[in-house]
Amino acid sequence: MPYLIALCLGLSAGIGRAETDHAVILVYHHVSDDTPASTSVTPAQFERHLEFLEAEGFEVWSLPRLLAAVFDHAEPLPPDTVAITFDDAYESVFSVARPRLDARGWPFSVFVNTDAIDAGHSPYMDWNDLRALAEEGATLGNHSAAHGHMARSKPGESHSAWQARVSADIDRAHHRLTVETGREPELFAYPYGEDSLALAELVESRYRWALAQRSGPVGSLTDPLSIPRFPLATGFASLDRLELAVRSRPLSVRRIETGAVGERGDIDSIQFSLDAEGFRAEELGCFSGTGDPLSFESTNERGDSLLLRIDVVGIGRPGRNKVNCTAPASDDSGDFYWHSFQWRIEP
Repeated sequence: MPYLIALCLGLSAGIGRAETDHAVILVYHHVSDDTPASTSVTPAQFERHLEFLEAEGFEVWSLPRLLAAVFDHAEPLPPDTVAITFDDAYESVFSVARPRLDARGWPFSVFVNTDAIDAGHSPYMDWNDLRALAEEGATLGNHSAAHGHMARSKPGESHSAWQARVSADIDRAHHRLTVETGREPELFAYPYGEDSLALAELVESRYRWALAQRSGPVGSLTDPLSIPRFPLATGFASLDRLELAVRSRPLSVRRIETGAVGERGDIDSIQFSLDAEGFRAEELGCFSGTGDPLSFESTNERGDSLLLRIDVVGIGRPGRNKVNCTAPASDDSGDFYWHSFQWRIEP
């Protein structure tokens, strides 16, 4: 049987830049020349990113402030607003990224997987570094304790055992951050960016907002327990890529339905119901995580609503899988509307 995810994602299409209710969250890991390229930007690349944001007049807000503006309308949200986040609390964030951000007076967030800090593993920060960040005003969030694959149960693990294991892991990290920094974390980021409906239910009892790691902006209708962030790393860290990300707008996806889900999490199709205003529907394209174009059917449900059915047979592989759907804005701004869907297939 297919299952239905009733999500309110995106924004009212066609909103002008001067009246925006959306923003973009960026996520980095290492800022180093000597760490794995797949999770790194070099110091030179990172500096160029900051120079671009500064030259183009982007507002860099703290993550809690940005989320409160988007979801609670706590204050007006200026156009071109971004938040900068880092996952895993690597030492290069403290020694390389922090001075560059501090020089501009820009806030940032760090999501911490606490077991690595407790064990003194390299190349992570230590608790002294994290306390210093907290005292300087950085936002520290929960990134789990063990940084494992949490979205699904392990082979042979019952649902109740999975719930107990994952809950204990999240709570251990929360406790360690609170004890060591004197501040309770208010935000959660899924390890590897991997979320699921079942995991979101556990997180929701502890946190209001949880962040994933897949491309797309955040709007007032975004699922607050599956907030997208644009990952930036070597191969996806050019200034063109950055500009595309920070100028994106959310596709107004109203409903997501997948084909039958196998025991390992594989699926055969994804169906999106979305508003069709604000972008050039005839130029809408969907792509796999490796950038290959995907075939899809597009039909008008009613008025300005579209129904997309995307065939994903054969593109799934063990681990994380993604589909990105994008379309150019119809106002000739050069901006793109964007939505990303992610699922995990167990080995």
